[in-house]
Amino acid sequence: MKLERLENWKDDAGLDCLLFFALRMRELVFDYTLDTFKYPALNSTGSCKEALKLIKQIESKNITSKSLEPVISELQWKIKKDIVVKHLVGDDIKYYLNFGDLNNLKDIKLKLELLFNKIKPEKYCRATEILLKELIIENKQKNKISNLCSNYVSSLINSGFSQSYLYLATNIHFFSKNKIENNQTLKTYFELFDRNFESYQVVIKCSDLLKEIKESSYAFNSQITNKLPDDIMKLDSKNYLKSKRRNELFFIANNVKALDPVTAKLEAERRINKLSKLFVFYHHKQHPTWESKSLVINESSKNVFLLDEKVSPMSKGRDLKPKKAAIKLNNLIKGLSLHSESFAKYDRAIDLHGLSIENKYIENQLLQNWIAFETLLVGYSSKSKIEQVLDHLIPFLKHEYLLRTIDEFSRDLMRFDRAFFSSEIKKISIGDNVKEKIVALITLDNYKVNRINIYKHLDKSPLLKWRLSKFHTFFGTPKAIKEFVDVHELKIRWQIKRMYRTRNLIVHAGIIPDYTETLVENSHTYLDLLLSTINDLSINGNIIYSIEQAIEELSIRVRKHDRYLKELEDKTIDENNYKKLIFGY
Repeated sequence: MKLERLENWKDDAGLDCLLFFALRMRELVFDYTLDTFKYPALNSTGSCKEALKLIKQIESKNITSKSLEPVISELQWKIKKDIVVKHLVGDDIKYYLNFGDLNNLKDIKLKLELLFNKIKPEKYCRATEILLKELIIENKQKNKISNLCSNYVSSLINSGFSQSYLYLATNIHFFSKNKIENNQTLKTYFELFDRNFESYQVVIKCSDLLKEIKESSYAFNSQITNKLPDDIMKLDSKNYLKSKRRNELFFIANNVKALDPVTAKLEAERRINKLSKLFVFYHHKQHPTWESKSLVINESSKNVFLLDEKVSPMSKGRDLKPKKAAIKLNNLIKGLSLHSESFAKYDRAIDLHGLSIENKYIENQLLQNWIAFETLLVGYSSKSKIEQVLDHLIPFLKHEYLLRTIDEFSRDLMRFDRAFFSSEIKKISIGDNVKEKIVALITLDNYKVNRINIYKHLDKSPLLKWRLSKFHTFFGTPKAIKEFVDVHELKIRWQIKRMYRTRNLIVHAGIIPDYTETLVENSHTYLDLLLSTINDLSINGNIIYSIEQAIEELSIRVRKHDRYLKELEDKTIDENNYKKLIFGY
């Protein structure tokens, strides 16, 4: 965040942790934040709820009992680190987590139900807010504040708030015209997430094809009309409704219960989508269409929101600028050298990636992404499909993970103050590029004075200052680096298994879990990394000519890096080994 964005903040060191909190909350829900710095799909409450729902599906024979083990392992791992759960349950937590035989579903279910009663989303959120207030007023312990923020956002989203609303609410509250002079602003901020469902009315412009099923819309608590009531038209201060074309109608979704206007818009779109799908079932030739923009009216307060299309989880992530994208594409077309069988798989995966981006519905996006994984990664051993996906995808996600993390941090530093950091980086005498120099700055004791100088300059961005300190801890020794990579592998393994379970629930039970959108976003990131790495290996020096060769090449590189980390686990990091430890070369 640039310095000028803090004009509404009082210059007071006593607000350091409040500013850290505001910056971290915004980062967690920003669409284009690196996945490492974003909120988790599930916190402890969400994992407990997931386990209970999974047991129900196991009992219904929709999913195998083997699927429960990673969910329980993840739940236990999360709760051990969760200070909110410790606050709510106390020392008794160990009794609820002692599950014994995982085949004894009845006993596990009973303990999970008791645990969930104690850490329900509303209780969890309230306890989190109390702890955050205490820590922010104390103005210390940013590690705890960051962990609480991550789990708080996860809890809010899984309670029904939209990520887009959380970002807008945070940005407006802390980084607009509101004067931030003391910690009392926390009270009004938390009140934005009171978890009281409001009733909304949503108006969407649609094609006149839907007039044929006007009567059917009432079954969806909606109506289709050519003329809106005067009370709605009076609320249209931006004249969105008055600009209707001749062949357009209005779809009105009534009594939409939601926690925020963005979620209300999504619910209205689900209604018109269901209606459209039923129409298409009987009439295949023409498909109804509707605008992405809609007018959302709070029926109680009469507050009006003109909302445009929400960013799809498949559209998140950093894109290349058109010129650079064109160069990459030209190089790909000229240099891709896959053999015919591998090229057919690669071509199919690219098609699936494109279909997933074009599709509006998260369940279809996840299914297409998963099919792309199986297309590229299955068929090279006798193991099950999920085991092959895990074995072959994880090396692609571990490879250069540290480099990607450092690269994102480097970008953040440059965005904050390019002139200052460009000057400071030149003072680092080792390293062939900016990333290598920043790693040297972060990790090596020789540059302690330089780090302190940068710490002082980052007073106006306590989030970046904290991250620089954290990275010095994470990357300060070979043992710490190994632990950082091991935790990353553990998390992505759980997430890939969650994607597979969700795929099975969608296909076999028609169930779309609340956290599916986060899985789509993660699966898209994983698929992009997989495809781009295959591109690089094929184009740059023609290292590989088949997908199987790419899988083996990445496996060798990652095993080599893992072995190096293990061999140097008890050593110190220095100028001779820091590149190998961080980058693997």
